[in-house]
Amino acid sequence: MHRVDVSDDRQTAESLLSIQTHEIPDVLAGLAKSKRLSIVIVSLNRLLRHPPDQDLGRRALRHLGFLDD
Repeated sequence: MHRVDVSDDRQTAESLLSIQTHEIPDVLAGLAKSKRLSIVIVSLNRLLRHPPDQDLGRRALRHLGFLDD
């Protein structure tokens, strides 16, 4: 499984964006199994509230398959 960095919001988003699209389901399953998925989503949501990083957070969430409002 790919390593998703949860130490920093930007690094979390960037590590997610480096994952190939066809690998996303396995990565999400692995994060859920290791109980780290909520940490990742909280991190991305924090980026959405920070204007300079909104686009990065939005792209990462879309990459994971979550829809925009």
